[in-house]
Amino acid sequence: MSGASVVLAITAGAVVWTGRHGQESRASADESVHVTTAVVERADLSDTRTLGGTLGHGRSRVVRSGKEGLVTWLPRIGAEVTRGGQLFRVNDNPVPLLYGSTPLYRTLRDEGTVGRDVKVLVDNLRRLGYDIGEQPEVGSWVRPRPAATPTSDRAGAEGETASADAASGESGQDAAPSARPTAADSAGAGSPAASPSPAPVQVRRGEGVLTAGVIAALKRWQARTGAAATGELGPGDAIVLSGAVRVGGLLAEPGDAAGGDLLSVTSTVRQVTVPLEADATGSVRRGNKVTVTLPDNSTVRGHVTALNSDAQSADQNAGGEPQLTVTVGLDDPDDESVRDADSGSVRVGFTSAAKKDVLVVPVGALLALSEGGYALQRPGGRLLPVETGLFAKGRVEVSGPEISEGLRVVTTS
Repeated sequence: MSGASVVLAITAGAVVWTGRHGQESRASADESVHVTTAVVERADLSDTRTLGGTLGHGRSRVVRSGKEGLVTWLPRIGAEVTRGGQLFRVNDNPVPLLYGSTPLYRTLRDEGTVGRDVKVLVDNLRRLGYDIGEQPEVGSWVRPRPAATPTSDRAGAEGETASADAASGESGQDAAPSARPTAADSAGAGSPAASPSPAPVQVRRGEGVLTAGVIAALKRWQARTGAAATGELGPGDAIVLSGAVRVGGLLAEPGDAAGGDLLSVTSTVRQVTVPLEADATGSVRRGNKVTVTLPDNSTVRGHVTALNSDAQSADQNAGGEPQLTVTVGLDDPDDESVRDADSGSVRVGFTSAAKKDVLVVPVGALLALSEGGYALQRPGGRLLPVETGLFAKGRVEVSGPEISEGLRVVTTS
C-alpha cells in the first residue's frame, strides 16, 4: 500500500483527516484534530436496542358464550381458571374451560363421530382423570352410529374399525381437514330405519373418535360439574382456549344476554409486551434473547415468544399501518424479582447480533483507504490492513494477519 492516501472513516462528529503512508502521521495531521491512541482489545461485542415495554400477563382476548340465554354468574377480575374450571354460567349451567386449538363447532353426540374437536374432548377428559377406554388407531376406518337410530336397527350398524397401514399416534399437525359427512347428512329426511348407514370415515392424525367410553366419561364429568349428564357437548357448552387463563376484565353483568362479549382473559404467566414499529421488525425474531430491566432496575432474561399485528392500531395510526406487538416470555417467571415487581413500564434490550471473544477497536481508529477497504495506523505511521465485522456501541470488530491483542493504534477522541 506504499504511497496510498488514507481518509479517516467518517463517524458522527468525526473530522476528516488525510495522510501519506511512510510519513509521520501526527506531524501531517490538521492541528485542529485531537489524535490519541487506543489498544486492540479482545472482548464480547453485541448490537442491542432498548425499547419500552409493559410487564403484565400478555395480550388479552375476548371470550364469548356461543349459547342463548342469560348470564347468571361471572368470575372476579384476577381469578385464574384452569382446565375443567367454570369460566361463567348461562341459565345457571356451568360453562367450563377446555384446553386445545379447535373450538366446539358442532354437537358431539353420535358414537363414531371423528374429528379434531373430538380429540380436544378426548384429551381433556384424559387429563381430568377420566377413563375413556381405547381409541381407534390412526388409519382405522370408523362407521358413525347416529344416536337417533333405534336399538333394533343398530345391530347391523355396529361401529367397526378396520386397521390400515398407518402408525398410531397422539395429536399432530396435518393439512387442513376436509369436510366430514355427518350422521344428519347421511340420514336424509326419511325415518332413521329407512335411511342408509353413514359411510365409514378414516381416522387421521390429530383426530379423535367419539366412542362409547368417551360418551360415558363425558356423562360422569358433566354430573360432577353440575351440568345435565346428557353425554352430548355442543357449541357454547364449553370454551376451548390454549391453556389456563387469568380474568382481566368483565364485559357483561349477570342478567345480560349471553350472546355477546362476556369477559377478557390473558395468560396466567407474567409476560412483557413491546410495541414495535413496522420498520424495526427485521431485527426481531421469535426466539431472540432479550434483557428486561424491571422498575427496581434489576434485570432478568427473556426471549421473544410471539410477534402479533395489532389491527386496532391501524385505525389510530394516520398511516393506516398496524403496529406490531412483541411478546416476551421471561426465562424464570417465578423469580422473586419478577413476582415482587408491579405491573407497569419496563425496558427491554433486544440483541440483534453478537460476537464473542473477538478483537475490537474504537470506530474512530478505522482509516478508510481511497482504493477501498480499511486500515489501522500504528503511532509511527505504518498502516495495517484490516477486515471489519460487527459495529456496536462505538466499537468495531477487526481482524488481519498483523492485528493482535494489545496492539496500540491511532484513534480520534
